[in-house]
Formats: sequence, structure tokens, C-alpha cells
Amino acid sequence: MATLKTLNERKDLTSFRIDDRSEAGINNIWIERTIKNNSGEKSNYSWDWEAVDASGTRVAHSTQFVTDVQPGQTSKGEMPTVLQSTDGVKLNVTSFQRTAAP
Repeated sequence: MATLKTLNERKDLTSFRIDDRSEAGINNIWIERTIKNNSGEKSNYSWDWEAVDASGTRVAHSTQFVTDVQPGQTSKGEMPTVLQSTDGVKLNVTSFQRTAAP
């Protein structure tokens, strides 16, 4: 039963992508995300992610948090990364959790 709940919660992460803003040889790679609270209660979200290159090597990872998202509300955000390139890089969400906000 917990697996089904996790799958339903994971649907709240509607967009999660790499945005390469690098210019003139200067790396500037960000992760952008969009969360939509599909539950009936104010919620907090946390998830772990990793970036894996074409050879299967983990080249970056982090944990992200979003708090106090109202029911039906969409929350967008971004964070910089340590990635040196986006060539062949794939993002994986390794855990995802929604909890009721106080």
C-alpha cells in the first residue's frame, strides 16, 4: 500500500529537467522543477536526485525541499549544479516524499 501512495505522490513532481545556461565556455547548468500539490492538504516535499553520465557514473546528486504548497497550487524553482556538461547526462529521482505541512 505504501508503494501506491509513493507513486501517487511522485506525480506531484510534474517537471524536473536540466537547463544548460552555459555561455562563452563558462559552465552554468541548473536543475529546474515544478511541483503541483494534487492533495487536499498543505504539503511539504523532499526528494533526492542524481545525474548520471552516459557511462553510468554519478556526476552530481542532491536533495531538494519545497515547503507549504497549498492544495492545487503549483510551485516552480531552480538550483545550480556542479555539472560540467549535459552531454549524455540523465536525471533520476531516487526518492520522493510528500508530507502534510503544519
